[in-house]
Amino acid sequence: MKTFRFKQQGMTLIELMIAGVISIIIGLVVMQLMIGSNRASNRIDGMAQAQENARFTLTWLAKQVRHAGFNPELFGAAIQPVADLCTGAGVVPPANDAACTWEATDQAGDRLAIRRKFRDTTDNTWDQFTCSGVDLAGLPGVDDESVIIDVYWVALNTSGGTDDEYDDVLRCASYLENSGADTILSGGVQTIASGIESFQVLYADPGAGSTNATRYVPADQATITDVTTIRIAILARAFSDAARVQGKRSYVVLDANPITLEDNTPRQILETTVFFPNR
Repeated sequence: MKTFRFKQQGMTLIELMIAGVISIIIGLVVMQLMIGSNRASNRIDGMAQAQENARFTLTWLAKQVRHAGFNPELFGAAIQPVADLCTGAGVVPPANDAACTWEATDQAGDRLAIRRKFRDTTDNTWDQFTCSGVDLAGLPGVDDESVIIDVYWVALNTSGGTDDEYDDVLRCASYLENSGADTILSGGVQTIASGIESFQVLYADPGAGSTNATRYVPADQATITDVTTIRIAILARAFSDAARVQGKRSYVVLDANPITLEDNTPRQILETTVFFPNR
């Protein structure tokens, strides 16, 4: 019986080079797939952050704004739900006499000031406090029938830096309305949410001789005393630097001027309509 033996031959240099090139190509393809998957995951996470930030902020804000025009007397006359337009330029909270409605088209946007009455003897708890959580009872100058004004606005770059990072915030402050300068109440300014870069408000205009709103207009075109419904919109950003969105992007928040940004950060515009049940 013959025994066959096969001579094992090694790979040539050319074959080794070809195998090496193929391995490198496969490695690069796998790496690119992993990088692309990671970028997509970060982008989705960033968009989810921006959406969640906008949703939470707008839900909270809408709930608070519905207090506009509240009168604790069951059969008492309704009060004006929104404060008059500001007459002085540059007066912003926490300065006294800043409890007024401000109309603007820049990035920070508008200032919403809602009015409500306070009564110490009501069973409600939500109307017993300032927007920063301080008990109204016992505060200097505050008594039954006092009118409280809650002011909401966006403050940009609150840390004092030049970078547009996470220091753009939605804030609120409560004021005591009086015949002189409206005075800010104890508790001062409260930060409601970070990463809010624009805040715009439109007001339902019923039109002359009508009780139904036919359009929404800026504060300086509306009859503030007759407002029963408003539309609120905010621009919120993500908090993760890993979430990158390529290219320059422009955002239009209601009647504001376009906001153009190219810092590759995911953002979300969200809006809602709020009816004043106390009217």
